[in-house]
Amino acid sequence: ITMPSSPAMAVVTHSAALCVGAAAMTILLHRHSSPPSTTDGSTAAANDDVISQKETKQGIIPNSLSDCFNNMLPTLPIRLSQPNDNLLIAFDTRNRNPTFVMEWINNKKHGVIAATEQQEAPSRKNKRFFEDKTIPEHHRSRNHHYRNSGYDRGHLAPAADFKTDSEVQDSFSLSNISPQLPRFNRTMWLRVEEFVRGVAEHEEKVKCDSSEGVETWVVTGPLWLPSSTVGKDKFQYSYEAIGHPPSLIHVPTHFFKVVVVVSQIANDESGPTFQLKKFAAFVLPHSESDEKSNRLRLVDCIVRLTDLEAVAGFEFFPALLGSHKDGSGDDIPLHKEVADALTDDIRAHAKNNQLLLEDGNAKHGETGILLPQNGAGISKRRQKKIKQLLRGDSPPLFQHLCKKNNACFKYL
Repeated sequence: ITMPSSPAMAVVTHSAALCVGAAAMTILLHRHSSPPSTTDGSTAAANDDVISQKETKQGIIPNSLSDCFNNMLPTLPIRLSQPNDNLLIAFDTRNRNPTFVMEWINNKKHGVIAATEQQEAPSRKNKRFFEDKTIPEHHRSRNHHYRNSGYDRGHLAPAADFKTDSEVQDSFSLSNISPQLPRFNRTMWLRVEEFVRGVAEHEEKVKCDSSEGVETWVVTGPLWLPSSTVGKDKFQYSYEAIGHPPSLIHVPTHFFKVVVVVSQIANDESGPTFQLKKFAAFVLPHSESDEKSNRLRLVDCIVRLTDLEAVAGFEFFPALLGSHKDGSGDDIPLHKEVADALTDDIRAHAKNNQLLLEDGNAKHGETGILLPQNGAGISKRRQKKIKQLLRGDSPPLFQHLCKKNNACFKYL
């Protein structure tokens, strides 16, 4: 399995990843009790008490450790903050990139605003990128790091996703930014963002036409994947960094987006309960090649959820898709098995579709050494498993976002 030309690497420890994943799902399940947003354009401070509480609950700090050890532990490199009700940021102070950002798009609040203030949509005009001063200066991303670097300050949660002026301003925090090649940021990445907004707007319309409460959630982040193999089971990383040593911003080799559409089926004292309706996981190579032969469709960028979790270091939406912490041991939770089967099914059809469109002569950019491409790595045993999961007596529990979606087959 191969990968594109621009590459990199950052290691997220399992302890930090589990901590961040748990905190993110807390926001999803208890969003009505989220901390207040700031009004001065600064990012809300990370709640260290909440984070350390989650660490203990996840068993990161064993109960047998004395208070002495507990007090001597270094701080974790993941800073968690929630600038507003619709955005959560996990920032990694080692590579000065977000580990991920999480968005709640087109919620009820947004729907009211869209209906009543359509003529006064917030603008990016006069918005400036600002440093997150809740993070120590030598650990945060800084504006001067980008000066003459050749890289854009690329939003991970795009400003256009937000419906109020203060929320748009929040998105300009450098904690929500990764270095991106200009052409990538302004073409491929922009079109992926537009696709996600299109999904949210469609689901919002569905919600308005029915009594069912439907919401769209998005998790976006950078990846650093190997650029080449250097022997059996040996891989090489290669990526750039910008800034001034020792405070450097690592340039990602890839970017991911995981999108889920959920319906709220209950809301009681313990919080809202969601049911998964649709999902997709995408990984884009951080490249700005404009050669026609290397152009990608969005469907060429879909990946198995479990493959993405393996390289990202955390589990996505564990309350919806299941988690290995649920007692399944090494077995993949059922919802993730279904998600992978749906992805493989779409990829197989996408490959056939490409052969019909271009007689099999198309050369696509590669997703990554550790992430299979369309039609690659699907064994006969796997094909049989897919048929068992998707062709049974009952329909799948949920659907892939690219199922019967022409937007997935357009070139980026």
